[in-house]
Order: sequence, then C-alpha cells, then structure tokens
Amino acid sequence: MNNNRLAQLRAAMKEKELDGLLVTHIPHVRYLSGFSGSAGQLLVTRRAAWFITDFRYQEQAAAELRNGFKAIITKTPYETIAEKKLIQEGMKVGFQDGYMTVAALGALRKKFRKAKFAATGGMVTQTTIVKTPEEVSAIRKAADIAARVYQEILGIVKPGMRENEVAMEISYLGKKFGSEGDAFDIIVASGPRGALPHGRASTKKIKSGELVTLDFGCIHQGFNSDMTRTFAVGKPTPLARKIYDIVLNAEQAGVKAARAGMTGKELDDVCRNIITDAGYGEQFGHSTGHGLGIEVHEQPSVSFRAEKQRMPEGAVVTIEPGIYLPDQLGVRIEDDVLLTATGCTVLTSSPRELIIV
Repeated sequence: MNNNRLAQLRAAMKEKELDGLLVTHIPHVRYLSGFSGSAGQLLVTRRAAWFITDFRYQEQAAAELRNGFKAIITKTPYETIAEKKLIQEGMKVGFQDGYMTVAALGALRKKFRKAKFAATGGMVTQTTIVKTPEEVSAIRKAADIAARVYQEILGIVKPGMRENEVAMEISYLGKKFGSEGDAFDIIVASGPRGALPHGRASTKKIKSGELVTLDFGCIHQGFNSDMTRTFAVGKPTPLARKIYDIVLNAEQAGVKAARAGMTGKELDDVCRNIITDAGYGEQFGHSTGHGLGIEVHEQPSVSFRAEKQRMPEGAVVTIEPGIYLPDQLGVRIEDDVLLTATGCTVLTSSPRELIIV
C-alpha cells in the first residue's frame, strides 16, 4: 500500500481547510485503506484515519486495512462517531457530494448539528489520477489478463453462438486467469448491433460475415483494464474492411500522438480529424477516451469537451475511437496507455489488425 495516498489527501484537506473527510465511495475506500469489501466508509482527520463497517467485515478489515487505518465495527456509524467524539463541535468536515445521498447528508447534519459539512467535489479523485509504478503494474497485469482472454475467445466464437454466451465465456476466462471480476458489464455487439457503442450482450446469434465488437475489462489489485477489439466471423464485407481500416488508423495515430501535457481535446482531435476527413465524423459521437485506474471511468477525460484540462505525466487513459453505421455495423478499437513526458507506453498487448475467425 502506498502511504503517499493518505498524505496527498491530507494536503488537499489542508488546502480546503477541512478538519475531517468522510469517504463513502467504495472504490475510493479501497484505494485509500486497502479494504476490498462492499460496505464501509472512512473518516480521515489531520492526524487519524478510521475505517467504519459492520460485523460482517470484521475479519476482512483486520486482514486488509493498511496505511494506518483503524477499524470501528458498529451497527450505527454516526452514533458511534458521536460517542467517540471523532467529529466534534466546530469541525469542518468534507463529504463526497457526488456519491452521498440527500437523505444520508440530512442524517449526518442532524446528528452533528454543531459541525460544518462541506462538499468536496472530486478531491479524492484528483489524488488517483497520477499512478505510481506499482499502480501501473497492476493495470498492466489486468490488461495482460484481458489480452489472454481475448486470445482464447478468438478460438471459441463461431457462427450461431449467442452474444450472451460469448460474454459468459469472457467472464469465466477472466476469473480463471486471475481477474477479480468483470470491470464493467461486458459488451458483445455483432453485425448491426455493432452500431450500439454500449451494446451489452444480447441473445442475438452471431452470423457468418459479421463483425463482432468486444469491450471488457479485468481487475487486478483493485485496478481496472479496459479493452475493445473488433474482429470478423467469416469473410467481412468490403465496407467492413474499409471502416475497420479508418478506425485502426485513427486509433494508432492517437497512440502515436499521446503524451503528457496535451489537453484531452488535443488528443481527441487527432483521432476525430482522421475519422471526419474520411467522411464519418457524424458516426463518431462519443469521446476518444477516459482516465483509467481504481475506476473504469475517471479523470482525465480524452474528449472534445476537455479544452483546458491538461493530462499529467503518470496518468493512464484509454484511446478508443469508433465508427457506428446504424442498421449495418460498428467498429471500435481501444488501448490503455500510460502518459509520459515524451509519449506514451501502451499497456494493452492484444493485436490490433483485423482478425478473421
């Protein structure tokens, strides 16, 4: 566990003049404390750090907590915090407004009427953007697992197989090869359904001659990979080959251009301009990519909207342009890359050329 995470957070707290911070977003709970369960919250002050959960996770917390966090096991978190005087009169305590419900915030303010509560926006998220070497290694391992899954899947998919059967195989193989689970709902989109950028696996049968787009990720030590590949089942049409070559050209141009210090829009433009110049700009409606790490979608954004946000050295982002032709087909290719001062390091090892199975 990297002790610098908590130090960075406390520096941010000091800048915002916070005496304490409640962390309730589970991925951030794991990032800071090491706890990988599904229920718990953190209370961080200038000098102490507590992990608060219930009896179900007592042993897990004892085994996993790092970075100086002390476990509090209770059925009533706010009452226990009050009894132990962890939040006291006059304290200014931050909360994650993007993840706390209105009801929870109301209960918190009712319990601690003499404390002040302040929304912190993306304060914790900002500490996760620049990855340590250990964190990059975890993402690379997750990407390697995904690459191994993809290689196996290419030998499994046949005409007549249903998309959801492919998704089940991906999920099974990921766990078999060491993934902690699916990073997100697996996308399997074949033929005309390839025009759905987020076409989660359906009961549709894959037909000979169709393109199949797979978008999935694996998890290692809490860090995610995110990979998209499009391949052909049987001989693809000339149109399919044409679209594939345009997207591949755009994706590889993005990888070649990516480097720390660019804005998200500058990198997005590299890929988008190639697709637009080929006549398919209207068929590429989403952003080129996003940050990747303890969450599948985090900062920085690789988007036409990110005109001012410069991407720092050490950030990991995806590069995933696509073209989607309604009722016909879709193509997307995605790699995970680590931004450096001189370019980027590609963490995704799967082949990018059009594969025909």
